[in-house]
Amino acid sequence: MSRSLALLTALLVACAPVREPEAYDDWYGPMGELDEDVEEPVQYTDAGYTYPEQGPSVGGLADLAEDFTRKYAPEDLPPDASCGDWVTTSDLPREMWAMVTLHPRYYFKTDGCDSQVDEGDSEEKYYGSFFIEDSTGGIFVLGDSKVAHFDMGDRVKIRIRGIQRSFGLNMVVAHDIVEVDRGPYAIHYTPAPALDFSEYPDETWLGKTVRAEGVVTTDPDTFGEFSILADNGSTYLVALDSELNRRKVHYPIGSRIRATGPVQRAFGDKIIIMRKGQIEVLSTP
Repeated sequence: MSRSLALLTALLVACAPVREPEAYDDWYGPMGELDEDVEEPVQYTDAGYTYPEQGPSVGGLADLAEDFTRKYAPEDLPPDASCGDWVTTSDLPREMWAMVTLHPRYYFKTDGCDSQVDEGDSEEKYYGSFFIEDSTGGIFVLGDSKVAHFDMGDRVKIRIRGIQRSFGLNMVVAHDIVEVDRGPYAIHYTPAPALDFSEYPDETWLGKTVRAEGVVTTDPDTFGEFSILADNGSTYLVALDSELNRRKVHYPIGSRIRATGPVQRAFGDKIIIMRKGQIEVLSTP
């Protein structure tokens, strides 16, 4: 019985018509050098934010930050008394509305407790970091979630409970999201200032959303970073998110692009790109 079944199966297979590969043009699109990646649009505007600041502002946090010192609200006591650079201040917490200017998926590693006991340093890793901005300035916010509970272009009411400054970069190290006003709203940008990168540039542009237009001069490195020579004569570093880098998003040398995003300081100042919609290709070589 089993031999008969095997013979019947062999006959059916032999007589079956050969099936050609399925045409994909109507549901996938052409392949090859044409980029078929998702667009991920982001809305930007050069018009300033019109909603009023309620109480404290983002720009006011800069006066509170102090080099290599982490400040917490009194109710957020440092977990270890040996952390000599962790203190409390009555100036925190502060609560304010601000625009989210970068998708909360950015990875960042920074210094942790500077122990007075063993004079050793520790490191802390944050996987859901982002930037916020209002009409007074922008700031980097360290996040602790791999799930995005809001998006860039949303407004959030944020309660800031901890802040620190490292190498000129102001960072929120402890916060609560009190309320989310979902957009997407257009994110305000300013033209990237002309800077002399042979010296440490002005720190006032850190955290702000800027736009640089120019020509790509290098291929992305292992970390997705490449350079553009802008029309104002400055060379800017543009940093692609790790996901974009894995998707092999690439802008050939000689391409003219317009890059818009907040400015981060980590081994150099760079414009952070989390979505393809943050870069507009104006021409290709």
